[in-house]
Amino acid sequence: MSTEFRTRDSRFMSSQNSKPKRRWTYVVIALATIGVVTFSVFAAIPKQTPTTSIASSTLIGKQAPDIIGMTQNSSRYNLGKLKGNYVFVNFFASWCVPCRTETAAIESFLAKAPKTIFANHVSIVGVTVNDRSASAAQFVRANSISWPVIFDGSGVIGLSWGVGSPPQTFLVAPNGNVITRIVGPVTEGGMMSLMNLAYSTYGP
Repeated sequence: MSTEFRTRDSRFMSSQNSKPKRRWTYVVIALATIGVVTFSVFAAIPKQTPTTSIASSTLIGKQAPDIIGMTQNSSRYNLGKLKGNYVFVNFFASWCVPCRTETAAIESFLAKAPKTIFANHVSIVGVTVNDRSASAAQFVRANSISWPVIFDGSGVIGLSWGVGSPPQTFLVAPNGNVITRIVGPVTEGGMMSLMNLAYSTYGP
């Protein structure tokens, strides 16, 4: 085989080998773009309080980490079984002062949600962060929290969600993907705005 044919052959093989790499590059870019667009859409929402902001997260655009455990009512909770609905995942602690304020806001949101377009398509689950189970249980009782709460004594759930300190709240879409992260206490109006935007963007 001449030098010319060997050169052409090596160029052809190099071109063929590079195609799968290019395809994966395009896939990675597309996925990254989806995450950026999702974050950008929700970042446009005004701050819920002066100390609250829509924040970026490596979880946005990805399947939500598992949340499985027993609630304050001794019922078994599994986030994965709630696909088809929007879920606010609220991380809190009994020692967290802003968490006390947002508890009333969440209750108000839940009271008004049945009269909205997303009435039967949204729920909330609370997860404790760096808290003793006894203290968290007392907080739940004192504030008459009606939504399910998971006592994450080991910190495994908070770690998988990248939560260091409360309050932080994530919104999970019906397909199970995380679509936004809120750092700081949520408000009733802020949660309504997020749900209206999410519902109009992703549907029921």
